[in-house]
Amino acid sequence: MKKLILTAFFTTTTLLNAQSAESVESFILNANFKNMKSFAANTNQSSLKYSAPSKVYVKDNITYKDHVFEASSFSVPLITDYFHMDELIAQHKLVNVPEEGEGYIIQKLTHSRAVLIEPALVVLEEISTRFYAENNRKLSISSLTRTQETQSKLRRVNSNAAKGNSSHEYGAAFDISYSQYDNIRGRNYTLESKLQAILDDLVAQGKIYYIKERRQPCFHVTVRNPHLVYPEMLEEDHYHEV
Repeated sequence: MKKLILTAFFTTTTLLNAQSAESVESFILNANFKNMKSFAANTNQSSLKYSAPSKVYVKDNITYKDHVFEASSFSVPLITDYFHMDELIAQHKLVNVPEEGEGYIIQKLTHSRAVLIEPALVVLEEISTRFYAENNRKLSISSLTRTQETQSKLRRVNSNAAKGNSSHEYGAAFDISYSQYDNIRGRNYTLESKLQAILDDLVAQGKIYYIKERRQPCFHVTVRNPHLVYPEMLEEDHYHEV
């Protein structure tokens, strides 16, 4: 049995080495697709409890492609428009996000709607609850789920907006302002540092990726999929236990 597993592993490694970076990305996604399809079919998104994997895949250089790759691995497809979004809500694949939670307030939204996949909502609540417990301040959420249509419109006014597909278009991402707390504008470097420390901790736990955007003062947060298995996770140099 051990010999069979090793043979399968080396075969997979050989196949991966023979492909381009883009092909490797597709290979990994396709390798996980059957498992993800089965998982999605047997899981009600509205009751899904998010938990970080016990073995965390560590990547040295995280790019925006990694954000989109993780976001696209859940059971929600690329959202084309608000009609499509409403269908996904009706199917319980997207859930409504309350306008105000224990540790956050949603700003007035122009290019997105207050819905997320359940795992992203769980992570948003974890971040905001921890931040509020430590600082007695509420975070301001500036963007949530977009459609291809609204993402295209946003590119015309916001140079930070992704040129290709965005993790926002899969319901797996949200933006947290670092220049507004308790719905009051004003940069606070102490609070900003404390928020970033929470995000860094969740990165280490394998729960999220994030980007600190500059032109629009926000942290772009993408939830990671704990059910994905990367070939690198089989190598001790590329993971740590949590």
